[in-house]
Amino acid sequence: MNNDHASLFAPFLEQVLPASLASLHQPSMSLLADRGFLRVNGPDSQRFLQGQLSNNLDTLEPAQHHLSTACTPKGRMYSAFRLLNSEDTFLLSMHHGLLDTTQATLGKYAVFFKTELTTDSSLVALGLSGSDISTTVNEVFGRTPEAGCAIEVGENIWLLAVPGACERYELWLPADQLSDWWNRLKTSFRPLAQSHWRLLDIEAVIPELLPEAIEQYIPQHLNLPSLNAVSFRKGCYTGQEIVARMQNLGQLKSRCYRLTASSAVELPANTKLVNAAGKTMGEVLYAATPSDTNQTELLAVIRVEAAETGDVQLPDIDITFTVSSLPYSIDVKAELQR
Repeated sequence: MNNDHASLFAPFLEQVLPASLASLHQPSMSLLADRGFLRVNGPDSQRFLQGQLSNNLDTLEPAQHHLSTACTPKGRMYSAFRLLNSEDTFLLSMHHGLLDTTQATLGKYAVFFKTELTTDSSLVALGLSGSDISTTVNEVFGRTPEAGCAIEVGENIWLLAVPGACERYELWLPADQLSDWWNRLKTSFRPLAQSHWRLLDIEAVIPELLPEAIEQYIPQHLNLPSLNAVSFRKGCYTGQEIVARMQNLGQLKSRCYRLTASSAVELPANTKLVNAAGKTMGEVLYAATPSDTNQTELLAVIRVEAAETGDVQLPDIDITFTVSSLPYSIDVKAELQR
């Protein structure tokens, strides 16, 4: 949880119901309590970010958003986020545990530009989801954003359409308006725990970078080129040479997959996964256990060979995993043209 808002969030978290597979695509609302925001503004902001981030800001129009990453010179991600062009500033939404590293690392390069990076602790986020909720969203907000777009529904309040297996939206809003919007929305969207939103990410295999994985992966390990978070035609940015070389070689040995454990189990980030011979196959990104099953759902970065054979288990524990097919295609050559 974002400790800056722990006392603010407490009464809302008391109202949420446990996440379940039965309610996965029902109209629901989750408080994204671990989100943090970084604001980048100033006349050189776009030029500065273009030289640091993996995606192409030159094609990001006002009121559009996309996933992007920030990498070390060795191509390892120290941050990944959803970036919104809010016309007069850029907003980066990420796990709050990444904020300090992201601000400090980008800040080393920002000194050469007329730009300013500030943590925006005034903002919080809600996740809205469900099958066929566009009519309800339109009734509440007056209109519905298209995929990859956002609409400003009030001063400093943005509604973003985000991808998933069902309709999903993120509402970014000032913390002092959370109560009003929560009470307004809960008549149409049932409040569920944040693990519900995590289950939706797992279902769609849309990984989030957590603090435990800082500088552990290149973007391809989390399938981010396939999720339009990397541009290979934009030109140079920090880490670009390594990321592009790996894409051109087409020899990535590990990727992110959705796994289902044979029984409910605690799986912290970086839990080691092995094959039947005890050889390390990868590690857990994060996991969630629905309240109505005895199985745990998770995203993990594992070797492609393990995903293809299904030979994945925990060391010294009699739990096996089912590996699901990716819900999107991996086309390395097509991604190089983006």
